[in-house]
Amino acid sequence: MTGAKSLVLALASVAVAAASGMPEIPKASARALGVTRGKPFSNGVVFINGKYIAPPYVVERWGTGIRINSKPVTGQIIPWSEFLKTQEGVKVTKTEVPSAPPPQPQAAPASADDADDTSLDDLFDDDPKPKKPKSPSRGAAAPAQHAAPRTTVSYSLDREFVHNAATRALVTKINSVRTEIDRILRNGGFICFGDSYSRVMGDSRSVLTLLEKLPGIQRRSDTLQEFRANVRAAGLVFLNEMLCEELFRNKVDYPRLLDRYEKLKRDVDVQKMLNSISNPLL
Repeated sequence: MTGAKSLVLALASVAVAAASGMPEIPKASARALGVTRGKPFSNGVVFINGKYIAPPYVVERWGTGIRINSKPVTGQIIPWSEFLKTQEGVKVTKTEVPSAPPPQPQAAPASADDADDTSLDDLFDDDPKPKKPKSPSRGAAAPAQHAAPRTTVSYSLDREFVHNAATRALVTKINSVRTEIDRILRNGGFICFGDSYSRVMGDSRSVLTLLEKLPGIQRRSDTLQEFRANVRAAGLVFLNEMLCEELFRNKVDYPRLLDRYEKLKRDVDVQKMLNSISNPLL
C-alpha cells in the first residue's frame, strides 16, 4: 500500500509533550543522571516545531529528557521530582497557591419594572401607598466565590545525589524512549516534535511521500489557509493544524527539503539496482 494510505498506517503519536508545552529539562537532572548518547547517523528526517533539522543526528538522553543535536525534543520523560523522592534527606515543601476566582457574569441593565414607581400624588398624599419591594435584576452578577487554594509540593536535596535501584530503573525507562526515537530515525523514518502536540512519526516509505509533496506546498502557499488546503488536497492527513502553522512559518526550508528528497530518492534507486544485480530473478 502506497501514498496517503500508507502514511496513515505508518503514523504513530506518543503523548510525551503536554498540550500546553514541554517543560524544561532541569539541569540538575543532567548533572546527577548524566547523558546516554548514541553514535551519529544520517538516516531519517527530523522537524522540531516545524523547523527542518538536517542530519547527521545524535540522539541522547540528557538528564530526564531527550535531545537531538543538543536540541530538546521532549519535556521530562519522568519528572526530576520522582528521582528526588528516592533520596534520603530529601526536603518536602508544601505551598498553598491561591486560585483565581472564576469570572462572574456582568449584571444586566435595570429594566423598566425596576425603576422607582413613586408618583407625584404619592409624594403629597397623607397616606402614601407602600412601595413594592424591588426584585433582583435579571442577570445580576452573583457574589464572587473564592476558589480553594491549590497545594503545590516541591522537593529539594542539600546533599549529593546517590543512585540506587529505584533511580536506575527510572533511568532505564527514559533510555528506552531514547532508543525508540533513535531506532525510528536510523531506519529512515521521520519524526515531527512539537511543544504543543504529541510527536508525529512515519516510516521510511512515508518520509519519501512527505518530502515529495511538502516542499512544493511550502513554495506555492502564500497564506496559512492556502497551505492547509494544499496539505489536505495532497493527502498529508497527519499534519495537524498546529504543525501546519509551524511548517508554513518555516516555508523557507523547502529548498533544503527538496535536496533531502533527491538524495533519499537516489539512495532508494541505488538500493533497488543493487538488489536486482544480486537477485536477477526478482
